[in-house]
Amino acid sequence: MSARIVLRRSLQLVPRNIYKAPKHGLQRQGSDFAHHRLSTSAEPPPTPSAASDVDNQINSSKSTFRKVGGSFHWKINHDNPLSAIKCHGSFAADPVVVDRAWLRDACPCEKCVDQSSGQKRHASTDVPTSLPISALKPTEDGGVQIHFELDFSTGGTHVSTYPRAFWSQLFRKPVEAAPRTELWNQEMMVKLSPYFSYETFMAGGAEYRQAMATLSLYGLIFLDDVPSSEEAVKDIAGKIGVIQNTFYGTTWDVKSKPNAENVAYTNSYLGLHQDMLYLREVPRIQILHCLQNTCEGGDSLFSDSYRAAHQFRKQFPEEAESLTRRHLTYHYDKGGHSYQQSRPVLSYQSKPTVYWSPPFQSPIQPDELTRDGAFSFKQWHKGAKKFQEIFASWDSVYQHKMRPGQCSIFDNPRVLHGRLAFDSNGERWLKGTYVDSDSYESRLRSLNIT
Repeated sequence: MSARIVLRRSLQLVPRNIYKAPKHGLQRQGSDFAHHRLSTSAEPPPTPSAASDVDNQINSSKSTFRKVGGSFHWKINHDNPLSAIKCHGSFAADPVVVDRAWLRDACPCEKCVDQSSGQKRHASTDVPTSLPISALKPTEDGGVQIHFELDFSTGGTHVSTYPRAFWSQLFRKPVEAAPRTELWNQEMMVKLSPYFSYETFMAGGAEYRQAMATLSLYGLIFLDDVPSSEEAVKDIAGKIGVIQNTFYGTTWDVKSKPNAENVAYTNSYLGLHQDMLYLREVPRIQILHCLQNTCEGGDSLFSDSYRAAHQFRKQFPEEAESLTRRHLTYHYDKGGHSYQQSRPVLSYQSKPTVYWSPPFQSPIQPDELTRDGAFSFKQWHKGAKKFQEIFASWDSVYQHKMRPGQCSIFDNPRVLHGRLAFDSNGERWLKGTYVDSDSYESRLRSLNIT
């Protein structure tokens, strides 16, 4: 069956074979890559590519397409005066309908987009709703060149060229779609064994990309043979994104000390939690580099909060609902710093979101002093206990004692982390830093992982 692209005034981007594909194609490429590399390390990973999936789709039914000069056959659509162009032989099995004003707004030429910064020179509202098209020509790479008349920018003819890559881009999954993740428990993490070499990670090659894909999928990786330098965490962070500075500084030390301003700076047991939920922008990636560890105990603990949230809602739907309704206040008020944010323990939107940090939870909630508030708290308390039983169960927690030269890297909003108590007669020193969410996701996109 041949396909066609029809550009009309009313926007209707037909996505039946594209956005229906969370189980196939582009959305799985980065994840499949990680699975492949973790199980077969002898050969380099495939490079996910939006164009490759589109090419495969075209080649699978190429006999149905009529091409002119090595390109698709484009023509002005005279059947409907509101339409712009048709393409017989497209990038999908169904028609793709695009508003002509949208098309003019998306022109990538140097008059419309600054070539050095990649930023537009006009606003979408500058483009007229209706634009006459006088001509179009196919390009050698399978794209199309369109001549817009009475253009808003010059008053004359504006020539816009849309290469094949432009049309391929339309078939990428929406930006707001949640990246694919793999849920895990202790047994799965042991089998996964997400340990990578510092040297090859920093080299930026195949193993680096494999590590980043694994971090995106599972939220937890480790680096081995990290140099014994306090600057190493900065170098590692630079391969993941941009350091998120906090009142602790760009980097910080996790050591046991008297009169500690943070429970992490003691030798006590530290239950599973997330860091800095009292900030509006919670740090995304946490990096902990072990410089010294001669203490008895002090094993690091990790648990997948996404898996716990899925399991909890499935087993206890009413209790899960109670944890989405009631907000808790997380706060930090010490040393001249005062921060607080109110968040529910659970949220189920495009993906499950967990907020769990008992050490920084405010003991007083606004509605606890009323009868309804007391009942609400009892419901919440019952659900919270059941939820904790799931993520803190033995089979949910991956336990690992960090050794000098090892670094743990984990997705702070996803992976709950903690630590066993340790004997302070020895030395235990971790150097840490955070990476912000925007720069991390940008890096993943640049690697074509998400």
